[in-house]
Amino acid sequence: MCGIAGIVGRKDASCDTLARMCDALAHRGPDDADLCVWEEQGVALGHRRLSIIDLSPAGRNPMGNEDGTVWVVHNGEIYNYRELRTELESAGHRFRSTSDTEVIVHAYEEWGEDHVRRLRGMFAYAVYDRRAEGRGSASTPRLLLVRDRLGIKPLFYSWDGRRLLFASEPKAILAVPGFDRTPDRSALFDYLTCLYVPAPKTAWEGMRKLGPGQMLRFDGTGIECATYWDLRPATNGDVSEDEALALVRGRLRDAVGTHLVADVPVGLFLSGGVDSSTVGALMAGAAEGAVRAYSIGFDVAGHDERAFARLVAARYGMEHRERVVEVGAVREVLPRIAAMYDEPFADGSAVPTLRVSEVAREDVKVVLSGDGGDEVFGGYGRYRSFLRRDQVGFLPPWARRAVFGSLAGLPGFRRHRFFEDVTVEPLRQYGRLLELFSPAEKRGSLGADFVEEFRDYDDDWYLRPHWREDLDPITRMQVVDVMTYLSDDILTKVDRASMSAGLEVRPPLLDHELVEAVFSLPASVRLLGGPKGLLKGVARDLIPKEVVERSKKGFSAPWNAWMGELDGWAPGYLRNGAAVQAGILAPDPLGHLRADKRGAQTWALLLLEEWCRTNL
Repeated sequence: MCGIAGIVGRKDASCDTLARMCDALAHRGPDDADLCVWEEQGVALGHRRLSIIDLSPAGRNPMGNEDGTVWVVHNGEIYNYRELRTELESAGHRFRSTSDTEVIVHAYEEWGEDHVRRLRGMFAYAVYDRRAEGRGSASTPRLLLVRDRLGIKPLFYSWDGRRLLFASEPKAILAVPGFDRTPDRSALFDYLTCLYVPAPKTAWEGMRKLGPGQMLRFDGTGIECATYWDLRPATNGDVSEDEALALVRGRLRDAVGTHLVADVPVGLFLSGGVDSSTVGALMAGAAEGAVRAYSIGFDVAGHDERAFARLVAARYGMEHRERVVEVGAVREVLPRIAAMYDEPFADGSAVPTLRVSEVAREDVKVVLSGDGGDEVFGGYGRYRSFLRRDQVGFLPPWARRAVFGSLAGLPGFRRHRFFEDVTVEPLRQYGRLLELFSPAEKRGSLGADFVEEFRDYDDDWYLRPHWREDLDPITRMQVVDVMTYLSDDILTKVDRASMSAGLEVRPPLLDHELVEAVFSLPASVRLLGGPKGLLKGVARDLIPKEVVERSKKGFSAPWNAWMGELDGWAPGYLRNGAAVQAGILAPDPLGHLRADKRGAQTWALLLLEEWCRTNL
């Protein structure tokens, strides 16, 4: 796990600029740093290293081939690198290290762009192909940027028609002297819809993020983005329950075993839910020695899951460490969270993720996690909520609007979002289930001119490309979540929080071979009658019954309780702040919030304010 950065553009590829970019990523790679600059060609590649595979100097990046014509900087891990190395050596390639990065170098030489389809892992990397220089051909890319299939590792870029910049985090691009920091106002509007800035946007007009399963080609004159992987679920099939359980059980064991590949000890994030507990159980069966497990608790009892984590840890003899996050941490951590994510990001579980990462980093450099279980195995309660709304889908849109719209005048009607939602199309219905702020709450919290600017805005633009009408409703929602929310929220949260502590997090439930196997099954088999039915079917033989059968809690912080104690601070922090002065927030942005979500909504507004103070 590392941080990468680069510059492509004549007269711009200087050591000083690249060093500034890499210094901004020092937290991602505290073990080492190296730069390669070809000033005559206008290319500079930089790397910050967290040493995990091949700890020797031979494993340093940037890494080149035998004759120095192909170079790679790499963030992430290639889990099947040993198998690929054997195949490449048979084809005549010579290796100078035992690093997984060097496999990318020779795989690109051997198979061109198709090499990425052979990689199994989490990765974001750049390939600089010097063989294209001086040929006068735009058909062979000089630079290739690649992001892994599920978007586990991040990659940002900026192309102004003259110079291409890329980096693992926005802060490295922002460190380039003269970079245009003009905010993308539509991205800030999206933020209060999604609580993150959805890809390909960033909070700045001149910067974009590469999406999951995408690559970017640069030929010296322009860029082109292409998708090399997309989630393609089965729409039919005849698979028995026993066959499905056997398939997933085998894939899970393989995925966990593969994710343990490292030259350093590997720990575990153990939340007490089915996902991480199942990963931990399989890890205990494959790892040498006792598993080191790390859990987080809260000072509010209803959110504290440590008791379930202890059951799993005790069953497998894990070395288990815990930490409690208290309300006092909120004010202290606000500027740190804002700095970690660079752009507005309001997933409240970033705070406990940061704290548990700090605990784990005291012992290990790598942990496994249960991330992805809800998206892959259908665990979200909103899927059932959507199906209840979708039960009126047999009515044509005009009939839904007529029937439910006529009820709008009844007392208290608009307090029930169910009835309001069924008057809109299915995609918008699902979009509302993802939102923390309802449309009315968003209008009330934002400045009047800002609301008017986006009066006819399509709030669902980022969901629409993945909303496939040929799929059953559950699978349709899962695909949308995997291709949007998972990458832009869940994985972004974990990457920045863990890497700020210099910790690598690996999610075996997002091994692409496992994901493809699960989605090759019909939805009726995947769910086996309920949320995460297939995963729970496997887990029953592995983890305590109390953990398998407990109701879903989710890894969330007690924001309502916390913000209740900070009610006197938050309004004052927002009133006449930078966001209000810029017209982005209303003078009283807290006045229209819902009682049941007021804490999380307040946190989202505080983070937007913090971003505005730094960037406007």
